[in-house]
Amino acid sequence: MEDITITCKVVSIHPFFDGYGNEFVCVEFGVEASKPPTVVSMPSNVPQEVSYVMPLLTQIPKMLSHPKAYNNRLILFLTKPEWEYLSRKYQYNDEVEIKIDKEGSIRLTTVK
Repeated sequence: MEDITITCKVVSIHPFFDGYGNEFVCVEFGVEASKPPTVVSMPSNVPQEVSYVMPLLTQIPKMLSHPKAYNNRLILFLTKPEWEYLSRKYQYNDEVEIKIDKEGSIRLTTVK
């Protein structure tokens, strides 16, 4: 098997404080969550007129816009000096490729 590759986006960058008050920069990498299909069931004893309208009603949820939801795949905590050391800091919505090899080594590459 080749390396595991996860293409994701930077979905959040925010400060984080541990239980001792130490400050970190938290960078969250996530992928867009896939939404399960909407299932609408109809009882068998409904009038025939309602059965004609049901296909139209099932399309309404698809027409409404929904905000994108993301599932975190990797969360990175950097100390302030580590964050400052980066010559190119991660930015919200950056596209990043996460590669994990057989030994478990992780490599992050900014794609865009």
